[in-house]
Amino acid sequence: MKRTLMHCWIVGLLLIALAACGGAATQETTVEEPAAAATTAEEPAAGEAYRVALILPGRADDVSWNQAAFEGMNWAAEQLGNVEVTVVEQVYDVADIEPALIDYAQQGYDLVVGHGFQFQEPIIKVAADFPDTSFALGTGFKTAPNVGVYDVKLEEGAYVMGIIAGMLTESNIIGVVGGLDVSEIHRGHVAFQMGAESVNPDVTVLNSFVGDFNDLSGAKEAALNQINAGADVLWQSGDGIGIAVLNACAEQGVICMGNNANQNEIEPDITVASNVYAWGPMFVQMIQEDQAGAYGDKQYWINFANEGEQTIVNPPLAGRITAAIQARIDEARQAFIAGTLDLGDLDAITIEAQQ
Repeated sequence: MKRTLMHCWIVGLLLIALAACGGAATQETTVEEPAAAATTAEEPAAGEAYRVALILPGRADDVSWNQAAFEGMNWAAEQLGNVEVTVVEQVYDVADIEPALIDYAQQGYDLVVGHGFQFQEPIIKVAADFPDTSFALGTGFKTAPNVGVYDVKLEEGAYVMGIIAGMLTESNIIGVVGGLDVSEIHRGHVAFQMGAESVNPDVTVLNSFVGDFNDLSGAKEAALNQINAGADVLWQSGDGIGIAVLNACAEQGVICMGNNANQNEIEPDITVASNVYAWGPMFVQMIQEDQAGAYGDKQYWINFANEGEQTIVNPPLAGRITAAIQARIDEARQAFIAGTLDLGDLDAITIEAQQ
């Protein structure tokens, strides 16, 4: 199923806005894309609008991976002016991806964005047939003359989530539930464990991969299994499944943390913080480079340094983030920004998954 929305459409059920302005962990429940990025936007071009098709594997109001991209792209369009955004939702199956890409390329869209790793092979294939159309792949590693890849240094935010979990746990058992074991998610899980171990050498980290980004029942079951195994702090990384993990933690009274979007208000009694993505400034950069004829064969990243990633503390539970925890968060964040904290090749590290 897919439906189209223009960039002026506002998600009516939105509870919390995606954030990410710089600084250390903050306690605002609603934050905006980095204000400084607006200064990079050019004056609206005269004539025909630049058209973007943003194809999402899930819903634009999922308070997670898809909503972060939806809000980021619309923010970018507002900053640039004369940019029209068409959003297509719930194109998840690989069999549906290629026709969707071809459809918007044939319509003459300037940039066609596939927001997920499963778009990689279809984009590379279709891009070769439409050399005058630019394509963007959300996470992946394959580029082409008219294909750029954008990704998040999830390991940075995950390392901080690990610090929080490692210092909050009383049982010395914590857990993380992910969707598919692909590079972005894998790096996040490994870094979460490394962050926890950096502050608590006695901690045990339980890892679970559901195998699907939309399997809510599987994610909830995985979270409950970890809780039954003694985990008293959980994190999650994987689109819509994150909400199921938060729900499971709320049922059991276990501390949890959000990811992708600011999820602190979904289960506010147990969600201590969220690792939040802000794609907007990066989308501005991509569009401007495409307009200047400098797009393609490139990898784009969001991280702490460019304010594309931030740790947002849930105000009602801010007391749990002690001065000692905050100090370790600040230390790690500044080290990532300075480039002095190198976690190594996380893709090459094997982690044991709990069944």
